Parts: sequence; C-alpha cells; structure tokens
Amino acid sequence: EWRLMTARSDGVPAYVVAPDSLLLEIADQRPTTVAALRRVKGMGPSRLARYGEEIVEITGSLTD
Repeated sequence: EWRLMTARSDGVPAYVVAPDSLLLEIADQRPTTVAALRRVKGMGPSRLARYGEEIVEITGSLTD
C-alpha cells in the first residue's frame, strides 16, 4: 500500500520506489532503525535518503 501511494505521488512505477525483492527483504528483516535498513540488500543511499524514515516508521509499527 505504501509503495503504491508513494509511486503515484512521485509519478513513477512502483518498482522504482521498491522492487518486490526489496520489500521481501524488508519484511523478512523488519529493520527498526535507518542503520538497520541500510544493511538490507537493495537499499542504496538514494533510496535510503528518500524513503528510509518512512520505511522504518512502517516496519517499527509492525507486530508479530
């Protein structure tokens, strides 16, 4: 849901915001800090700067 809304807002395809493989890695690791998110494969400096805080906010709010 976040990826789709962000992609529409940015005017880009959803895979540009985050490809499926990156979402799976994030879901698997559930990083709760930007430093932890930085270690996720596919999370480069540009994507981290643009979307990092939002992703951490989302993953930090998830419960098992």
